[in-house]
Amino acid sequence: MFNKKNSVSSLFDFLAQVEKLKSTLRYSKTTSGRKESTAEHSWRLALMTFMIAEEKELAIDVLHAVKIVLVHDIAEAVIGDMDAIKIAEGKISKKEKEKQEKEAMIALTRILPKTQREEVYTLWEEYENALTDEAKYVKALDKIETLTQLVESGYKTYDKPEFIANYADKAVSAYPALTDLLREIKVRLKEEFIQGDIEWKQEYGKIKR
Repeated sequence: MFNKKNSVSSLFDFLAQVEKLKSTLRYSKTTSGRKESTAEHSWRLALMTFMIAEEKELAIDVLHAVKIVLVHDIAEAVIGDMDAIKIAEGKISKKEKEKQEKEAMIALTRILPKTQREEVYTLWEEYENALTDEAKYVKALDKIETLTQLVESGYKTYDKPEFIANYADKAVSAYPALTDLLREIKVRLKEEFIQGDIEWKQEYGKIKR
């Protein structure tokens, strides 16, 4: 059993490890033209999580959902961000990604006191397997936040237009309460496609299951 001093010490050791998320770069760019970090993505996702849940009066545990957000990508502090396009194209094995993430989570949470270790790992597992409404909500919103960033960064960053246009469809289909948000983002995304002279196929406006 950890005493109070050891618990605090191990917590700071854990925080030192996940600090790397501040410099872990993702696919998307910010409006300033630099790559965004995992920490920046998670921050805005957390903000969206409580604001949208309240705006739409969703019957979910908002605090629990925010906790899921805060841990959902922490494995990237160890393995970095794996490009979703490369996974979709089979250049990176989804099974290998899952294996690496699990190993990273075990290594990271091992640093924590037992109670927090179990909570953080369970929250991550809940998200990965979409076990609850909160997890499904966060998964859908995670994709919507990424699309929002892509709209904001502009068409010049779109190297795989079809993948981008359909990126959030599956996750939102699993949590239909966010369908209207995805439709709004697709309207804005279409405007970027048109501005960049990128073909916007009629099917992109639909939400694929």
